[in-house]
Amino acid sequence: MSPDPSPSHWTAALLGADDINLWTMSASQAQQRHQFSRSTATPEQDLVAALDHIQAPKANPVLVSGLLRAPLVNVPAKPGALTMAAEVMEGWQLQLLPDLMQSSPQGLLQGHTVQIAGFLALNPKWDGVICLPGAVTHWVQVSAAEVVSFQSTLTTGLQATLATALTLGSEMTPQSSWAESALREAADDTMSRPERLASRLAELQAQIRHANPDGAEIMGKLWGYLIGAELAAARPYWLGQNLALIAEEDLAAPYLAALRAQGLPVTQTAPERMALAGLVQAWRHAQGDAQTSN
Repeated sequence: MSPDPSPSHWTAALLGADDINLWTMSASQAQQRHQFSRSTATPEQDLVAALDHIQAPKANPVLVSGLLRAPLVNVPAKPGALTMAAEVMEGWQLQLLPDLMQSSPQGLLQGHTVQIAGFLALNPKWDGVICLPGAVTHWVQVSAAEVVSFQSTLTTGLQATLATALTLGSEMTPQSSWAESALREAADDTMSRPERLASRLAELQAQIRHANPDGAEIMGKLWGYLIGAELAAARPYWLGQNLALIAEEDLAAPYLAALRAQGLPVTQTAPERMALAGLVQAWRHAQGDAQTSN
């Protein structure tokens, strides 16, 4: 079921881990952006509260990305041409953007499909690999506007957990800045010998406890060891490919440092901008489907 093609006014909604972004839309143009912090309530309750706060008209469609109960579509699939699922929530007419799933290797690409759709809408005829660092990092192979396959890792979650565990009892904090030179050296090390990752982490722990090390160097090594192992595993995805990175600056920076150390040119883009472009693409696609059916 697609949105009614007659109203040109609608609401775009992006649910992230920490915040909700809403845009009041007139056709393909954003009129106003609203941002709200996530609470301890459910994503659905937060979305309803945000829509109520901006007094979003209930007669207008609300296109939503980021609800985990959104439908799943198997790859290969074109993220800019997926059929949305209709749902009524507290009177608002929601249209849920599907996410992608893969059976081999088994994976879920949730919350990022809209960003891929936006990137491809802004960069037509682009083929290559899109890296999306986050709670789950995805390497996504794209060809002819279609997601062909993807590979996922938990690198950033491991980094956060290990940064806390390794610095317990030291003067460092998990939020310490990182040294790019240390990151590059460590990434090269685990890219060439990924089987030594656990040993390198143990060495890092010993260095923290007994050598009074520089915090930026330690954090650079931690990021480098983990991203180096990730790059070794994802080598078939990025080697010889056009490469794009969609991430907030704090997550983009360590990946950019490691990738550029390999001499790889990378196109970096902002996730919220890509998400809005993806929501606009979904709206346009829905209008075209509705008009064709009439």
